[in-house]
Amino acid sequence: MNILKKTFKTKQQLPYINEAPMINSFPGFFGNVSSSGISVNYLNCLKHSAVYACINTIKADIAKIPIKIEKRLNDGWVKDDSHYLNNLLTLPNDRDVSYEFISDIIFNNLIEGTSYIVIIRDRLDKPLKLVPMKPFSVSVVEDTDGEIYYKVNSRRLINDKTSVSTEAGETRTIYSSDMIRLRNISFDGGITSRSIVDLVGEVFGLALATQETAARAFQNGTHTTGFFKSNGTKGKEAANQEADQLKRTLSSIINSGNTALLPQSIDWVSIGSNLADLQLTEARREATMEIARIYRVPLFKLGLNQTDKAANVSEQEESYINNTLRQYTAPLEQHLTKALLSAEEKKFYRIRFDFTAQAVPSEAERGAYYRDAITYGWMTQNEVRQREGMVSIEQEGADALHTPQNTGVAGSEAPQDLITGGNNDS
Repeated sequence: MNILKKTFKTKQQLPYINEAPMINSFPGFFGNVSSSGISVNYLNCLKHSAVYACINTIKADIAKIPIKIEKRLNDGWVKDDSHYLNNLLTLPNDRDVSYEFISDIIFNNLIEGTSYIVIIRDRLDKPLKLVPMKPFSVSVVEDTDGEIYYKVNSRRLINDKTSVSTEAGETRTIYSSDMIRLRNISFDGGITSRSIVDLVGEVFGLALATQETAARAFQNGTHTTGFFKSNGTKGKEAANQEADQLKRTLSSIINSGNTALLPQSIDWVSIGSNLADLQLTEARREATMEIARIYRVPLFKLGLNQTDKAANVSEQEESYINNTLRQYTAPLEQHLTKALLSAEEKKFYRIRFDFTAQAVPSEAERGAYYRDAITYGWMTQNEVRQREGMVSIEQEGADALHTPQNTGVAGSEAPQDLITGGNNDS
């Protein structure tokens, strides 16, 4: 690491950087051909309904979760609406609102295996903007000291000062302290990151193949169990004309159900294989379930297993939040806390996604929970009202924790009677 930067914490021009190549190709136009014969790349995968549904569901569910600044209070944490970073997280830059910003970050991480956010700071090193970068416009650089930097090419940085204050234009050098990066699996210590599309391309290829097979079956518009063969009773030209007429009679969706009358020159040869034998419905369902398993999205969110009971769906929703959404929000929370808060602020503040409203139970369930919370003293009346988005009330006891008067510690003396001062033993 640069000695001046380490000692004085100032942004100095790097003397030399051994630049690594771009870790991602231009999206969508390159990919590998799977064993099923289908080219697998980012754009192709998004054309499959299950892939699109899984990615869109995850990124939308995370983007709509509020981000909050929490302050340590005694042994717990409370939301701090007065912290200056609240405005930055609500409007991270001049182009995006919070929903779009988070949505782009999660989308890039899901489809390309990595996402980048450049932090623009003021002269006092406080963050002013959070600018998401296109993954294919960023290359990772490791210098001779093992320090990681980033080479970024983006028009969104033209009017801003970045890590190296003397740099201008679209191409910038960004220090790791000014970059937030989410990444998938890495085989080289975090220099590069592999996307899900690259790692399980065969699964996506098979899913795309079954989808294309079904589409071509509808395009051909036939449910035959054999093929047509010329019997040689007519010349080649006449036989071709009759074959073309037969194709027009049977092909395309608008001719579905038409009955074909075979010309004299054509015979029918049965082979005993039809669309049911191809098991397209079962194959497509299995492909959808495999994709849902990869992204850890419950099937009810993809329109499958609609017969599940409400209790089962509720359990799946809770599992989806804990095992799917949090695997993306947890590292983002940690990176935001690390990069946006100063060393002193980290002792008292943290950044968290507020999941309290993500899986909203029924009014009856919430009512029972809040009743117990107030009765047994782990929430106040105003805390309940705030959780429900209601205005706090100025009423005696509304901010106090209550405990039942008919309880005591096991093995202690009998509780005192509140009126007479005596005990309850008779």
